[in-house]
Amino acid sequence: MIKRGISLLLMLLAAIVATRCAHPVMPTGGDKDETPPKVLSSVPQNYTTNFKGKTIVISFDEFVKLDKLQQQLLISPPTETTPDFKLRGKSLVIKFEEELKPETTYAIYFGEAIVDLTESNPLTGFSFVFSTGAVLDSMSINGSIYNAFDRKPAENTFAMLYLLINDTIPFDSLPYRVKPYYVARTDKFGKFRLTNLKQQPFKLFALTDMNSNFIYDMAGESIAFIDSLISPVYIAPPVAPDTLIQHDSLQVEATAAVADSSLNKPDSVVFNSIVDLDLFEELDPIQKLLKSEIVKPGMLRFIFRHNAREVRLTPMAALPDSFNLISKYNALGDTLYWFFRPMVLDSLKLTMVYDTLINDTLALSLNPRQLPTNKRLVKKNADKDKYLQFTSTASRRLEYGSPLEFVFDYPIVSYQLRDTVRFIANEDTTYNSVSFVQSDSIGLRYRMETTFEAGGSYNLLIPDSCFLGLNGQWNDTIRQAFKVPALEDYGNLYIDMVVPPGELFIIQLLGAKEVVLREIEVSSSKRYGFEHINPGKYKLKAIRDSNRNKRWDTGNYLLKMQPESVYYFTKELEIRANWDFEENWNVVNALRK
Repeated sequence: MIKRGISLLLMLLAAIVATRCAHPVMPTGGDKDETPPKVLSSVPQNYTTNFKGKTIVISFDEFVKLDKLQQQLLISPPTETTPDFKLRGKSLVIKFEEELKPETTYAIYFGEAIVDLTESNPLTGFSFVFSTGAVLDSMSINGSIYNAFDRKPAENTFAMLYLLINDTIPFDSLPYRVKPYYVARTDKFGKFRLTNLKQQPFKLFALTDMNSNFIYDMAGESIAFIDSLISPVYIAPPVAPDTLIQHDSLQVEATAAVADSSLNKPDSVVFNSIVDLDLFEELDPIQKLLKSEIVKPGMLRFIFRHNAREVRLTPMAALPDSFNLISKYNALGDTLYWFFRPMVLDSLKLTMVYDTLINDTLALSLNPRQLPTNKRLVKKNADKDKYLQFTSTASRRLEYGSPLEFVFDYPIVSYQLRDTVRFIANEDTTYNSVSFVQSDSIGLRYRMETTFEAGGSYNLLIPDSCFLGLNGQWNDTIRQAFKVPALEDYGNLYIDMVVPPGELFIIQLLGAKEVVLREIEVSSSKRYGFEHINPGKYKLKAIRDSNRNKRWDTGNYLLKMQPESVYYFTKELEIRANWDFEENWNVVNALRK
């Protein structure tokens, strides 16, 4: 008994020591799994022919899930209803709800929708292809789609093909009324690849499908097209179809456009499978008032869909003389401003005539927007409304060759510069009088009639109450202190242009975010220049101004009008101070951006 007791005691002590010496440690777990799922088998096999069933089962080497299937999935040709997708163990079961078309090759593109269950590693570019007939179609059309205005790749845009087998729908009406027979989606580079096509001509059309119905039927959808039919070319069939080859279907080579704008007959066929499409949004031809609003007391703004210089806005009742109505359009002509004396009328009724067929009436309240109740804000607004507000072209710096110009928020009805005006040039010359001239049609802009020297410094003092606005406000004291850079602070750019005879191009100098800084018209091959450019990085853009209206114009599908061509100079330009830069640009042969 004593020996047994001693043994039990020793065992207890050993257990206590072992417990105290053990330190719990989290398992390391090994390296992170970065391997995507693999396809092991399928029923039927990928690239099978004579498929008569409605169910496809694809088995993987691990458990998978479907991620954003609705956005990633693409079936070509499109089905009327989306098949049912279900996961069973390590398999994906696809069941079609409708009868499939006979003698047709179908392709199911999954994008990156199939991912593993643990780390969401995507099976990229996998597609399942089968034919309901004895032949697996193996023709292909590759291409790229770019936004026509800035040549940026058009991502998530559909390239769609139409068969010319419909005798009841006009050829040009197919995108409006019929779903495409084949469809592919562009990648982030704007590239697409239409595969497993029949060996026959197609109509090619591109669409940013905002309502996911494969029909061009919604305002705001962008489109692209070529004027001729296009015939695909042969591609080799996949090897070892039982391995379910994964296709990176969007890695194709970009090329120049092959469509000739003169080929506009349905029986014209381009025998080339690589195309370059310009994506554009059509203008709605119907004029419309988009918005009318009181910007502030005494200022109305009317925003139209198109240039509204021909639109007639007429008060339904005679306006009193004290209303002092002045109207002004913006540079594009699609926005109309009305300036008037506030508090003369509470409301206004107008007739609006777009043309001989369209007219409307408009009722407007002229009461100013509700002011804030906060005392500090009330005082701030009251002080602000006492004076004319303005912007100036000189804010510590006035660019060489630019005028000093004030832009007021209300039209100026009179101005008188008194003897207390002070203008100091280069700290040693003082002028007691200066002259301003109205530089627009209604009196918002006033320009100082003085030439400013490169490298000069200037001070201008205009006392209050020199400029009188339409609504009785005067200017507060205006103080402007600024310098004009020296010529050596600028760089110059000279370009030897080569353009086709008889054509007009708009050459634009672009700054950050492609803001247009300057532009010139080029109609002949010779040297042109942009002088006195601030140091920095710039781009050059050329617009082929086919209709000579001095701006870029979009296309029109039914009129078979492509958007005006846009070209970018092949390299970014870095301008340095006190340097002259020379470049050669053959716009016709220029590589597109």
